[in-house]
Amino acid sequence: MGCPLPDADKRDLEDDLALVTEVALEAGRLSLQWLARGVKVWEKSPNNPVTEADIAVNNLIRARLSSARPDYGWLSEESRDNPANRVQERTFVVDPIDGTKAFVKGEPGFCVSIARLQGDEPVVGALFNPLTDEIFSARRGGGAQLNGEPIQVTETGDLSGCRMIGQPDVFRNSTGLWPAMTLIDPIPNAVAYRIALAAAGHWDAAVALNNKNDWDLAAAVLIFQEAGGVATDRYGAPFAFNGPSVVQAGIVAAGANLHPLILEKTKLLEEMWRLRR
Repeated sequence: MGCPLPDADKRDLEDDLALVTEVALEAGRLSLQWLARGVKVWEKSPNNPVTEADIAVNNLIRARLSSARPDYGWLSEESRDNPANRVQERTFVVDPIDGTKAFVKGEPGFCVSIARLQGDEPVVGALFNPLTDEIFSARRGGGAQLNGEPIQVTETGDLSGCRMIGQPDVFRNSTGLWPAMTLIDPIPNAVAYRIALAAAGHWDAAVALNNKNDWDLAAAVLIFQEAGGVATDRYGAPFAFNGPSVVQAGIVAAGANLHPLILEKTKLLEEMWRLRR
């Protein structure tokens, strides 16, 4: 968890956390209204669906946050990226429905994700899964909560038998690189929700080796770190959000004992993939 903050900064973050939590809850409820009535689905790009609900939820979040904090920047999956909107020191990063494929099917593998950055660092975050009624939240230096109760990552330091949230084709079919582990099945569509489940200690680690975007990770990374975990990209580098590119090199999120063991394997796997190209 982060260092103690001056009282003024603490109050500032607590106010923003209350705001993004309230908006995430409202946005999640709106997503369920759309789910009940049925939604039109189309593809932004191959295998990348979007729905009317994504747009409506995005519009609601933007209206609520922009009204309350008109001087903050804005970055969202469902808004055309305008670098001029994110030069501010404080920026909201939003995925209105992370896990659209699960949403369309009515499966509980999606969530609303809202983070507030200070520069390139998330300092406030909220994730709401409306189908499971789980609200994960954190502010820098304040720990992480699930439905208002403190959460913490596990302390396991053994890869063998660990409870892993990750793609089965990576962890079962990598020429014996990984020991036997308990893999989540089915895997939630939303990477943010996967990270939050590990932050709550329900699972030991969440790993996604394919590229992700700022809006997939910003809130979840803060929640995981404030739950006592370590979250880096697949190369072990710390995250810096809101840069010229909003693409991140995957994520490895685990407790301090487990993270270096996973990272050692992912680096070997990356080298194996490189040699096959």
